[in-house]
Amino acid sequence: MLDKIRKMLGVKDLPEEVTPLYRGARSEREALILLKEARRRDESRRRRAMADLEELDRAEEELLEEGKGDITDARKLMLARRVKEIRWKMQELNNRIENIYNKRLKVLNEHVASLETILELTSEALPDKKTMEDLAIKAKQLLEDLDKTKELAEGISLTPEAARPDDEEKEILREMERPEPETEKIAEKKEEVRPVKEREKKAEAPRKEKEPPEILFEE
Repeated sequence: MLDKIRKMLGVKDLPEEVTPLYRGARSEREALILLKEARRRDESRRRRAMADLEELDRAEEELLEEGKGDITDARKLMLARRVKEIRWKMQELNNRIENIYNKRLKVLNEHVASLETILELTSEALPDKKTMEDLAIKAKQLLEDLDKTKELAEGISLTPEAARPDDEEKEILREMERPEPETEKIAEKKEEVRPVKEREKKAEAPRKEKEPPEILFEE
């Protein structure tokens, strides 16, 4: 079947993203159904991964905001470690979206379009419902086998936490430092200037001279 597909598409080699699907098909029509099912599953996974990214982004913002509050250093360090884990997970999801789903979907779309054009010319009949269901299950199994060799490792590392923050955690702790409000800075500046001005006013104020005692003239 692979040789037949190569000749039909006019290519020397087939991408690894679609080779298992072509190998599992018994005809061009079945190959097209497997490709479409694989595309549908990858589109669903990509949407789910993007939704997870949004949730993780919101969680990161909440933890950073909590870290800026009046809390203990131990609590801040715990929050920094949770932020670090969230960022690792977000990086894994971004890599999965870019290097697996987007890349594979591009290849799947190209091959679906090519096979649809060929099958329109040959007018091959569609398989029955039972065959379509079996092909959907086969496409799922083939994709899972392919993912075992392509997908990045999921989950957060469970290595024991060190007593002291590492460089990445220190950077996150610095992000949690709430900037001093401008109003407080202005108030402090006024407090510093006020005593000086008061002393200047006291120095500038003229001393009140004592009035001479009244002289009583006897008539």
